[in-house]
Amino acid sequence: MEEPFSIAALRRRFAQAYEGGECRVFFAPGRVDLIGGHVDYHGGPVIPVAIDRGVYVAAALRPDRRTRLQSMSFEGRVACSLDEPASAADLKWGAYSIGALRELDRRHPLHGLDLYLWGTVPAGAGLSSSAALLVATLTAAAILHGLDVGPLEIARMAHRAETEFVGVRCGIMDQFASALARPNTALYLDCKTQEFEPLPLPGSQISLLVLDSMTRHDLSVGDYNERVRESMGALSKLKTVMPHLQCLSDLRAQDFFRHRSLLTEIERRRVRHVVSEVARVKLAREALKRGDFLAFGDALDQSHHSLAHHYHTVNAQLAVLQKAAAQHDEVFGARVTGAGFGGCVLAVVAKGAEDSVRAGVKAAFEKQFATTPEVHVLAPGGAPEEIAEARAGDR
Repeated sequence: MEEPFSIAALRRRFAQAYEGGECRVFFAPGRVDLIGGHVDYHGGPVIPVAIDRGVYVAAALRPDRRTRLQSMSFEGRVACSLDEPASAADLKWGAYSIGALRELDRRHPLHGLDLYLWGTVPAGAGLSSSAALLVATLTAAAILHGLDVGPLEIARMAHRAETEFVGVRCGIMDQFASALARPNTALYLDCKTQEFEPLPLPGSQISLLVLDSMTRHDLSVGDYNERVRESMGALSKLKTVMPHLQCLSDLRAQDFFRHRSLLTEIERRRVRHVVSEVARVKLAREALKRGDFLAFGDALDQSHHSLAHHYHTVNAQLAVLQKAAAQHDEVFGARVTGAGFGGCVLAVVAKGAEDSVRAGVKAAFEKQFATTPEVHVLAPGGAPEEIAEARAGDR
């Protein structure tokens, strides 16, 4: 049986791994995307929120430039000098932390570190443990070296490390959501301009239920790439009559309807989703500002409908989970989260109703598929930080 997480257990693991050495502990949160499905790579706005699960890093400085890593999730040790050439393939699971350190080292020369990693993000739920790992590593290294590195710089370094060193061609949402997280706050992020705005999301009033369909989209990478190809193909056609158009998020609804005859039926569906989703994200932002969870939840439900019928990313299991959640009066809204084609549905639930919603969703899903979905009850998370000694017993 896997050892339950605690700060004391993490410190013990570090001491066992590194000859009884002392360490300091750092945390960065994972995230869930509330709304903004498949608009990030079209330069559109998204609203993610950090969660109260993430990645903890026990860390200590070394006198040389060598970094050693061990992890609760992976066997073996990764070791690499910051002066040695190394590829992501060579470093395997250690590529994220080493890539983050090398990105920081380009700006501020570093010592090596001993690191022990422990993630509390549910495996396979699409809650961005990789971004949390990058941000936690950068936070640890900056604080241990006494560097004045702000959260925006950490977000950008984390994104460069993942895209340029690890080689994952991702957008900016995950790293920004983790690095810029604040307690009881979601993040409105414009993926084109990188402008952002904190939005109130009080954990005293709502909980976030992540409903895992137990289906995965690992084998559907072709579907994802096909959506990108179709929508980018539509953009190319629209630019023949609107050469100023930089990305689909810039397209106005009236211009889409005026020029839709240029597009195939499939392309029209893809563009319709992007245009309407951009508008929904903006409506959701205003709803959160005024504390209107009913309007916010309605935007989530409409987002799910568009992803199902216009972007075609919702399988049968996701459809049942969303419908089962949405029928509860205590659920403000629910939608597929992440890339879709499998994975999870997010439900925003009134505080105190978690157990009844979970029971109802499980019963509906088991009736259809004879299997039990996992349900993770999460809360809006806090900022990346060092875990002070006085708080060790709280974690």
